[in-house]
Amino acid sequence: MPESRDVSLRAVFVGMSIIATGIGFSLGLSWWIARSVPSDTAAPLERLAPPQELAAYLREKHARLASYGPTEDEPGHFHIPIERAMQILAQRNAR
Repeated sequence: MPESRDVSLRAVFVGMSIIATGIGFSLGLSWWIARSVPSDTAAPLERLAPPQELAAYLREKHARLASYGPTEDEPGHFHIPIERAMQILAQRNAR
């Protein structure tokens, strides 16, 4: 006597096809929206400052990363170049 199936394989494949189509459509729509809608978060500094001011600001920040000096917020504390700070941390972790 042949066994009867409670689940239709055709219905399972149709359901899987519908789900896969929905996922593909959602991904395609998301990609299209991301490409066609302008993003305001891409470069916030460029929107707020003219290019010359932005360049001066970035030069100042990069110079601070490469120099020694006192901190403005905490009297008695000093900042050191980022490269030196990474060397110190590497030496501490090597011990």
